Amino acid sequence: MLLVLSSGGRRAAELAERLSALGADYIFHFESFGEAGGFGKGDVIVGKLSYRGLARIVKKNRVSAIADIIEAPASHGSLAAANVAEDLKIPLVKLIEPTVPRGLSVSADPSKVGCETEYSYSAVAGRINNTVGNAVFFSRPMNVRVIAEQVFDRSALYVPILAGGEFDVDLALQYGVPLMNVKEYDSITGKDGMLNILRDTGAKLLITDSALGISDKLAAAGEVGARVIFTQSCGFEYENIFDNIEALCGFLEENGLLTAERDFDGPEGAEEPKNKELINENRD
Repeated sequence: MLLVLSSGGRRAAELAERLSALGADYIFHFESFGEAGGFGKGDVIVGKLSYRGLARIVKKNRVSAIADIIEAPASHGSLAAANVAEDLKIPLVKLIEPTVPRGLSVSADPSKVGCETEYSYSAVAGRINNTVGNAVFFSRPMNVRVIAEQVFDRSALYVPILAGGEFDVDLALQYGVPLMNVKEYDSITGKDGMLNILRDTGAKLLITDSALGISDKLAAAGEVGARVIFTQSCGFEYENIFDNIEALCGFLEENGLLTAERDFDGPEGAEEPKNKELINENRD
């Protein structure tokens, strides 16, 4: 049995249609009736997610895998899914929207720009650790922090913020890089603004979790010889993360998780994990 955690919308209906076509056994969970509205056919559970509640659902329905397609970054539901999957030792797969839209043309010269998409935060940190030079983030604090925690030399990490008003120390500290490396600039958008940032910081890597301004980012990086890495914005590390339904379903099918059932030993109750915290970040 596959359990799908969803916040509703088009992707829920599309995934359900694909799972049905594959003959999968699945249940969808929504946190509200508003999210579940218009879902269509299929078994549905509605209610707020907690660690214990989700663990009970998994055990009662003999769930063999959890598919998290919740769209909100660092949501409580996604945190519960990650904790339950780890503690009960079942696979967790994450579906996200592509960081870089498919078929997007860019104004930069491809021969001058090195770019890639890497959804694993640990892999991004690895790239930083193996690069001689500095890295600049155009990313949310929660994503920078997860990556920065795995970087050997955080003094090589920089975050640009827009100048104006009083410097927000609390926000700057949330990035997890040295406070002096959260630098104010009059402009942090457009090719010229980004080019100024890359030159000022001596960046060899530009890391971004957004496709906004992608052409400007690539063009600016191309002029200074920096490499661009596009990553995800979930706020959590995922071993199995996909940006399209076909790839996600292919993984589930290849690993026999669409119709399998899991037997669970031990007591029905589950203890709340003591060592895991929600990344509570509501600011860019």
